[in-house]
Amino acid sequence: MAAWLKNLMTMMLAFGASWLGAVWFWRSTNRVPATDDLVLYLLVLPLALLAAFWLGRKIYSGISMPAAAATSTAAAQPAAPVAPPRGPSLSLVAAAVRAPHGASPAELGATLAENKARPALDPELNDAYGYPVMSARIADIDADATRTEMSDWLAANHMAPHYSDEQWRALSAGSEVVVELSAYLGAHPLLELHAGQVARREPLSLPMLQLQPVWQADWKPEHRQAAALWFRHLVIQSGWPEDRITVAPERGAVDTEAGTVLARLLSNEPPALAMLVTCGSHLGTGSVERLENGGALFSANLPQGQIPGEGAAGLLLTDALQATLLGTGGEHPQLLAVSSGRLPHSADQSKRANAELLQELSAKALHDAGREASAIALISADTDHRTSRVMELMGVASEATPQLDPGVDIFSVGASCGNCGAVTWLTALAVARQEAESRKAVILCISNLDPFRRDVAVIGPAAAVPV
Repeated sequence: MAAWLKNLMTMMLAFGASWLGAVWFWRSTNRVPATDDLVLYLLVLPLALLAAFWLGRKIYSGISMPAAAATSTAAAQPAAPVAPPRGPSLSLVAAAVRAPHGASPAELGATLAENKARPALDPELNDAYGYPVMSARIADIDADATRTEMSDWLAANHMAPHYSDEQWRALSAGSEVVVELSAYLGAHPLLELHAGQVARREPLSLPMLQLQPVWQADWKPEHRQAAALWFRHLVIQSGWPEDRITVAPERGAVDTEAGTVLARLLSNEPPALAMLVTCGSHLGTGSVERLENGGALFSANLPQGQIPGEGAAGLLLTDALQATLLGTGGEHPQLLAVSSGRLPHSADQSKRANAELLQELSAKALHDAGREASAIALISADTDHRTSRVMELMGVASEATPQLDPGVDIFSVGASCGNCGAVTWLTALAVARQEAESRKAVILCISNLDPFRRDVAVIGPAAAVPV
């Protein structure tokens, strides 16, 4: 039908142009056309124009069709598969968490899957009007026991930092995570040979353990230094040799960014053995007052405010050799890639959620990991309840992973465990590791809790090396 109308319009244009041109010519010359003129200009000329047009189009088609056919044939041929470049990966041998709704990654993951874990009114903290604050509190933290034990150790080592009540709660949870992860080190087969090798001055095979803490932004240098040495003391108490452990040097604000620390560990020369640990608590009068004074505390009048939380999380990362030595017979999930970036404007001030940066970071992380978005089985994120963060996360999920069910296949740790800085994302990473191990699939781990920083990690089974 469209072709017929096109041909009809072409004929009308040819006849109309010929007739109008002939009439104009006759009127401008005051000439009365004869019968031959009428036949020539009103019939023969338009037919000649049509014949020339159709002949030219046929010649042009005859020339261009072979080239087009060759192009389409080449495009139809499947391109040779090119494996994207992959950098080094680290085995996630173990993970530990202390969270408001779970004392292990498996327990927390099961609670998140049920979608029933939610913050509640805090039994101890009130806002400026005397109303209870909404929070995510760990019920069984024994801060007093940690305070007593650690204070004695600090005094014996001539250190006297002043920790707040919420910092003691954080140190209690962090100490439990360090002790739990250290227990996995006791299975190292070369541990028993270490003392004999030292006595005989033989080359050591036991790797150097790099202890890498990730701190809360408001912790002062003296707090960080004393806590790092305390964690080192706990690892040594668990049986790891004192001369085979080193604490990562202080890097200031960089040590509060978990994504930067992970990217550094996942560098071209990753450590053979590393323990990444973080702890924090925003459940104290000081933290609540800071949030309230900044107009950022969740309340009935400010539903887009933050809900304070607390907890600790840790990962034991190794190279392939140490993963084999510490293995329990199965393959460990791998940290395959980490991608980070910063928003040009604060997400707290933006009027609409923009997921472009997270989409770019997700695509880059998957490319670096050598995995397709269609292989992602679940997204674990530190996203909380705020609309800006939820819409940003959903923008990534709908664009990159339409195969996922948002109500089932997306875990939002922040919405259940509150806001606790780096702790929230490392908790999401620990849950992602657990899910990657149980599902034998790729998990995307996203961090968009911070106003500016965005991080994406890919965790999954070891990628096959292309032949």
